[in-house]
Amino acid sequence: MIELMQAIILSVIQGVTEWLPISSSGHLAFIQYLFGINNLAFDVFLHFASILAVIFVFRKEIASLFDFTKKKNIKYFLLLFIATIPAAIVGYLLRNVIGDLFSKIIFVGIFFMINGVFIFSTKFIKPSKEKREHPSLFGAIGIGIAQVFALLPGISRSGSTISAGLFNGVDREEAVKFSFLLSIPVVLGAAVLETKDFIFSNIDIGLLIISFITTFFISILAIILLKKIVKGNYFYLFGIYTFILGIVVLAFNFFKG
Repeated sequence: MIELMQAIILSVIQGVTEWLPISSSGHLAFIQYLFGINNLAFDVFLHFASILAVIFVFRKEIASLFDFTKKKNIKYFLLLFIATIPAAIVGYLLRNVIGDLFSKIIFVGIFFMINGVFIFSTKFIKPSKEKREHPSLFGAIGIGIAQVFALLPGISRSGSTISAGLFNGVDREEAVKFSFLLSIPVVLGAAVLETKDFIFSNIDIGLLIISFITTFFISILAIILLKKIVKGNYFYLFGIYTFILGIVVLAFNFFKG
């Protein structure tokens, strides 16, 4: 049974790590491992709060996209749809296999390190003279494939998709926007698939309300912060953090074992 302080800690971690490129799944898996709890239903609930925060922050951009009199909006929706397909298919077919990895902390550590290397590699992207306003067709496919790896605990969804966008030559602010808009159907779909675990859980309603509000507002702050960090060209620093965290997790697993 989750206690109030544990719920608040998990809510803050979800709000921060879901959108900063440091992997919410990896952090939640490690923290729950330390707490000795494993409550998938609570994780599912927190994801709904995180998605609501994205919709709130990007409400103007989302509203403008529904103007289908503009050809560029239709094209943008198609790119988002194409980028969504890989993770949707793999996530559905391998959800049980992927779910088992969350209980094996050694994999969390390894994936944290892989995440760190990938994000840090964006430091070496040479600036192009012309920045794309949106991903190309193959760029959208690449971003979609990158998102597949983010199904693994320790691989950041925002980190992998923003990095893939930057490697595709997409403008920094656009890379963040595309990544977060892409997160809505993927994260929401994954949460809906696991809603049955939440419905049949016995988590206190008051605890859920506090956790939802906490995750929502922390998520908003994290999204705004990430937009500024990417624009300031400091995105790669998150790679150093997750690589070191991966070493810490592996060391913890080794010595505790």
